[in-house]
Amino acid sequence: MPTIYTVKSEYLIRDAEQIERDAEQSLRAWIILGQSDKYGAAMRTARALRAAAAERSVTIRREILRNSGFTVKTPRAV
Repeated sequence: MPTIYTVKSEYLIRDAEQIERDAEQSLRAWIILGQSDKYGAAMRTARALRAAAAERSVTIRREILRNSGFTVKTPRAV
């Protein structure tokens, strides 16, 4: 799973949409290769991101992401 550096709703939704698009484009190849389980995994990841984005509390968003297997970090100011 990728590291999540921000828990802003708009970024989580954007990432979920990108994962869904990529999975849709790859689905046919995954089926041919017998790896259709990758599609399910991608959709679960996107669902977790959308669930986190739906929460108002940043703390709850972080908790949802951690429980879904993401590593949540706060970026350091440079």
